Amino acid sequence: MKKSILCFGDSNTWGYHPKDGSRYPYEFRWTGRLQTSLGSNYHIIEEGLNGRTTCINEQERLMRSAKDILSVLLESHRPLSHVILMIGTNDLKTHFQRTAQNIADDLSDLCVLIGDHPMLVDQRPKLILAAPTGPDETCDQLPEWFKNTHEKWQALLTLLPGVAQKHGAQYLATETIMEMKFQDGLHWSDEQHKDFATAVLDLI
Repeated sequence: MKKSILCFGDSNTWGYHPKDGSRYPYEFRWTGRLQTSLGSNYHIIEEGLNGRTTCINEQERLMRSAKDILSVLLESHRPLSHVILMIGTNDLKTHFQRTAQNIADDLSDLCVLIGDHPMLVDQRPKLILAAPTGPDETCDQLPEWFKNTHEKWQALLTLLPGVAQKHGAQYLATETIMEMKFQDGLHWSDEQHKDFATAVLDLI
């Protein structure tokens, strides 16, 4: 039986191309690269969504809250061997007025949701918590609502290893495998997708 891996994230899991907002081809996205590396014994489930947050829905962009949808997806895609959780970048937006601790607490709640899900009791998936990448404040294309959030992102990074440890998750320090330099201030290059896929593969 194939092992299924749920990759739950935001626009960088969806494969947003920083050049024009299109979607990278499947084979370029980190999820597609992971599928190729793992082979036919694994099934990679892509669940990336542009603008996804831990718990916030914006009036003009509904259903962006992970807390509103993750439980349903876990049930829909079970059984799962792994869940890879990587969100938090969009929570940094200035108009949300969230602290690093707020974001870390909500990520902790999502880890609980995964670990305690009643439909996964017979086969608990392994959890990989990947640190979200932060804004490139040197980029002149960085949206206004991400400006002056770099320090908050850095503070979040100091909290996430403890969140992972608390819930028995493997932790991936994404900032150590790629430079926080992005063409549009937020979204990964083809090479960064490749580097992230390699790091996830090593954990699996």
